[in-house]
Amino acid sequence: MQRTHRVAFTLVELLVVIGIIAILIGILLPALSKARESANTVKCASNLRSIGQGLAQYLDDYNGFYPASYTYVGMQLNQSAGIETPPYATAGYIHWSSFIYGRKDLGVNYPQAFYTTSGWEAFQCPDFIDNGLPCDEPSKFNIESGQNYDPANGSNPLLPDTQAPRLSYTANEAIMGRNKFVAGFGNPPAVRTYQWVRASRILHSAATIIVTEFNPDWHVVTAYSDADGATIVCKSHRPVCPYEDVLLHGSPGAYQVDQAGNFGGPNLIRVHTDDMTPYPRLGYPAMGQTITSLDWVGRVHGSFKLGTVQNSDSGGAPINGWDLRTTNFLYCDGHVETKNIADTLQPWEWGDQMYSLNPGADISQ
Repeated sequence: MQRTHRVAFTLVELLVVIGIIAILIGILLPALSKARESANTVKCASNLRSIGQGLAQYLDDYNGFYPASYTYVGMQLNQSAGIETPPYATAGYIHWSSFIYGRKDLGVNYPQAFYTTSGWEAFQCPDFIDNGLPCDEPSKFNIESGQNYDPANGSNPLLPDTQAPRLSYTANEAIMGRNKFVAGFGNPPAVRTYQWVRASRILHSAATIIVTEFNPDWHVVTAYSDADGATIVCKSHRPVCPYEDVLLHGSPGAYQVDQAGNFGGPNLIRVHTDDMTPYPRLGYPAMGQTITSLDWVGRVHGSFKLGTVQNSDSGGAPINGWDLRTTNFLYCDGHVETKNIADTLQPWEWGDQMYSLNPGADISQ
């Protein structure tokens, strides 16, 4: 009988093949991960360009005025005159994302349009968990694990804020101010009042940021509720403020520029790099314990790396332990740039003055 011999891999050969495969995977995975991250960065930048187009349409519809970053439900507003009545409106936020949302049926489709993220893709970044931060008052369909409803809004999970249900982007408060249009409004009562800003007032529009990305961890973008001063809530409706109260410079609460006195000055100072946290992350203190809301600006894209940045204060020492990941920034002329937030402070790219604050030209450099 003739025997047949089966050809098979030896153990050594099999181990060699497995080793080669492991080496190839080790080479390819970082490249694939980098390609995916690059695609996400491009996607987020594309979203910001779409938001820029939406803002341009809003400017065309409203005589060249930018929207406020948010208002309250129930406010009666005269944009050109800056009038708000009654001074204490009912609770619930109306966010700028809903102002430029393409659908025209929100008035009859509320709150269903805010239950789902469908149709809101321009406000979502794939580098964020669940594509963005939840609202301050989310629907029951979009609340995060561990998130608190805001007691100021009655905590009705079926009546969410009029805002993109998942939001990755925030405005520059120097241009799109908050909802304090009359003195004495809010808690604490506003000393300074906000005003709507005409696009024609912005100097150096190609070098002035209008919208950027949040920190993707919603725990960082939190503050105490005005209702009880104890409940931590997600403040994704808020803009980020690039100026501080000069008298409170370097101390908690300096970001409350509406408390920075009335006439005379200078009352405001630009945020410096050494006012910021090098690496904002989970467990970061709530607003009210921090110096600047620019810490809410994300360091989102690219490989995680800590390094050193130059202090934007001319007399400040370099800062170590800085999160060097990048963020997309939309400028008033509609273009988008990808850079680290430290690169936006020197040279200064957040507006030559606090345009949204009335009066606005009392800046100490």
